[in-house]
Amino acid sequence: MHICIIEADRPADFLIPRFGTYADMFERWLTPVLPEASFSRAWFRDGAPLPAPETVDAVLITGSRCGVYDGHAWIDVLRDQVTGYVTAGKPVGGVCFGHQIMAQAFGGRVEKSDRGWGVGRHVHRLTPTGQRLFGQAAGIAALSFHQDQIVRLPTGAEVLLETDHSPYGGVHYAGRRAISVQFHPEFEPGYVRALLETGVGPGADHPLTAEALESLAGALDGAAVAAAFAAIFRQGSELPQSSGKIEDSVF
Repeated sequence: MHICIIEADRPADFLIPRFGTYADMFERWLTPVLPEASFSRAWFRDGAPLPAPETVDAVLITGSRCGVYDGHAWIDVLRDQVTGYVTAGKPVGGVCFGHQIMAQAFGGRVEKSDRGWGVGRHVHRLTPTGQRLFGQAAGIAALSFHQDQIVRLPTGAEVLLETDHSPYGGVHYAGRRAISVQFHPEFEPGYVRALLETGVGPGADHPLTAEALESLAGALDGAAVAAAFAAIFRQGSELPQSSGKIEDSVF
C-alpha cells in the first residue's frame, strides 16, 4: 500500500530537528499498524502538482496553521483534489486542517469556533457508529490543538467521536473511503508542550495553557486511532463488522 502524505504545512523550523515534520510524525504514528505501507510526501503549496489518483493507494492530509476559508490558491487546489481522490475510489484520511478540508470538499462548513481554543489532552466519547469501528465503548484520549471546527456536517457524514467542545471530533463518510479527526493522534506530548511553552495557542498566561500542560501527563490512544484509519484504508467504505476490538479485525 502506497500512502501519500499531503503536507498542508510544516512545523516551525526550530522544532523540526527535535520532532520532525508533520509527515515524519504521521509515518511514526501509522507504521506500526500498517507495516506493509510505503510513504511518499507531497509539498504542493509552492505550486507543485498533487499526485494523480492513479499513482497512490491512499492519501493522508496533515494539519495546518491556515484555515480552510483563508482563500489561498493551494487550498482550492487541495479541496478539488480531495473529491478527485474519492471519486477514483482512493481512501482519504485527514487530521485537523485535513479533517476540515474534507468536510468542506464534501459540502460541510468550517468556521473559527466560538467555543475558543481546544488544546491539550481530551477524552472523546464514542458514538454508536464509533463504537462499531473501534470495537469498544471506552473513550479515546488524544491531543488537540485548534480553534477552527466543522460547524455543519456534509451529507453522509457519520460522527465517530465527540466532546462538548468538539462535537464533530471524528467523522466517517458513508459510501466513501474517507475518515478524519479534528484532534492530533500523530502528536506526542513533548511537541504540544513545546508549542505551548513558546506561546503558540491561547498564550503563555492563559488559564487554558496551564490546564493543557497539566493534561499532557495522561495516557493517549493514538494506536487505537491509527488502527481505525488502517481499517478504513484496508477494508473500504463500509465500517468493519467485528464483535471484538478493532485490533482483532485489522491485524
